[in-house]
Amino acid sequence: MGAQTNEQITLLTDYDPNSNYSVAYQTLYTNIRLSWQNTMQGQIQTVLLTTPAPFSGSAIAVANVAIAAAQNGIATILIDADLHTPHLHRLLTPNEQTGLSDILAASTSQSQQIISHLHKTTIPDLRFLGSGSIIQQYTESSRLLSIHIKIFLHKLQQELQEQEQRQHIIIINSSPVLSGVDTSLISANVDQTFLLIAKDHTTGIQAKKAQEQLERAHTQLTGLVMLDI
Repeated sequence: MGAQTNEQITLLTDYDPNSNYSVAYQTLYTNIRLSWQNTMQGQIQTVLLTTPAPFSGSAIAVANVAIAAAQNGIATILIDADLHTPHLHRLLTPNEQTGLSDILAASTSQSQQIISHLHKTTIPDLRFLGSGSIIQQYTESSRLLSIHIKIFLHKLQQELQEQEQRQHIIIINSSPVLSGVDTSLISANVDQTFLLIAKDHTTGIQAKKAQEQLERAHTQLTGLVMLDI
């Protein structure tokens, strides 16, 4: 499957719904939606989109998939799990402070309401959790994710089921696969993982190594997405 962009990479809301840019992301979201194994009411799907190596347009691409999901009437939560080079908060909630790194550092205790940290955006049905105020070192982020990410995702889903009782999709942006183990730790705990391949930026070797690393983490690697830029 593919998503086409142009040289100026911007949010989907800046484009006409009938433009090629919008249609490409709507098609990508539809393909993700069709990959769901179960569409029963109230089900919550977790989807990770990531790149093999650093690419400046990756976070925007993930945000656009989340926007496309919300535009289709699905309650959507976008999480920026790139704890080292976060970008999405500047686009969606520039004044946002508390985020994933803060929640993980405080631990996901039973008394903590994760859902209360989700920030509304200007896009109906789309809420956002940024990477947080703490920029983590790689060793510390890996430690936190290995201990807490499974608990965090389980608790978030549990709160959504109990308090909102509607179908949700949780879309996660992360650091590049080959930059460390963070993405592998996250991918092992989500329903679907899609690897974003940036045309003329991602090499075949990078894509192959990233795929092998995700497979070693027992990732449910659902597909490769070609970003034609």
